[in-house]
Amino acid sequence: MRVRQPTDEEYKELRRMTRQEIGRVGQRAHMILLAAKGRIMTDIARTFETSTVTVRFWIDRFNAQGPVGLYDQPRSGRPRKATPQVVQTVGELVRDDPGEQGYLATFWTAAMIALALVNKLQVSLCPSTVRTVLRGLHLRWGRPKLAMPTKTDPEKAQKQWLIAKAVVEAMPEAVVLYADESRVQLLPLIRACWHWLGQQMRVPTPGTNDTRALFGALNIRTGRWVYLLRERMLAKDFIAFLEHLLNEYPTYPIILIVDNYSSHTAHIVSEWIVDHERVRMLYLPKYCSHLNPVEPIWLQLKNKIAANRLYASMGVLLEAVKLFFDQMTPEQALVWAAA
Repeated sequence: MRVRQPTDEEYKELRRMTRQEIGRVGQRAHMILLAAKGRIMTDIARTFETSTVTVRFWIDRFNAQGPVGLYDQPRSGRPRKATPQVVQTVGELVRDDPGEQGYLATFWTAAMIALALVNKLQVSLCPSTVRTVLRGLHLRWGRPKLAMPTKTDPEKAQKQWLIAKAVVEAMPEAVVLYADESRVQLLPLIRACWHWLGQQMRVPTPGTNDTRALFGALNIRTGRWVYLLRERMLAKDFIAFLEHLLNEYPTYPIILIVDNYSSHTAHIVSEWIVDHERVRMLYLPKYCSHLNPVEPIWLQLKNKIAANRLYASMGVLLEAVKLFFDQMTPEQALVWAAA
């Protein structure tokens, strides 16, 4: 088989294809140019390390269609396995508990979904294809987060009304405090952060952990912050904090708003409140810790001094705590509390 003589326009196009087209298309154009110069097919096949059948095929395509025949024609490809029915079934599976489908598991994996598709539709998909389908359904693989129980305190409205009424009716000189407690520990808190690819950040541990309890109270009228360091968070420690508040506010009546932690509702605390009429303690609704404006201050404290950082000793850590609160202005405390 001989190649037909290319026209001038075809020569220009073939030369362009050898320079600009990548891969096998440029190679095929080079084959045609060599054949047009009289090179035999066996030499051309040897030059491009292919067979004479292949050379003959592309010469035949050029003779019939010109340079455009040297391009690959569209291919239909293998039929898609992820049909609309498969996608719908995957969406239905991920909404169900695997246990209800007979699997001994509490969550779906790509491999389990692939197995379920075989059982339901007799369709075999590899896990990577299942992941592609899941991403197409706007699903992503990630860790869930813990959440408060979806419970409601039956006395929620009444407790909120009592707090609002007490604050509104309080005398101008009365001190309105929200109080809460938290822990600091030598064991660093782990927070997500940027790190170089393949060089995950390593945070050393103390070997032996040590903890301290922090009791804090925020004056929602002035932003003043008062805190006390204790070894533990028992009822007697909370009473020590109450006495500390009396010393900090020696002459004014105190409205103290706290959550329902066991140390706040202990019998000895109730007896102490009865003996100290200057302190009126009100309780937030249960399951509503987010209503306590002291919580965001604890979050700021831990993120700024404890996240991904190991301190040499508890003393050094407590110095960092003191510095944090010394630098926290009343205005900043109120901004954080309202966040």
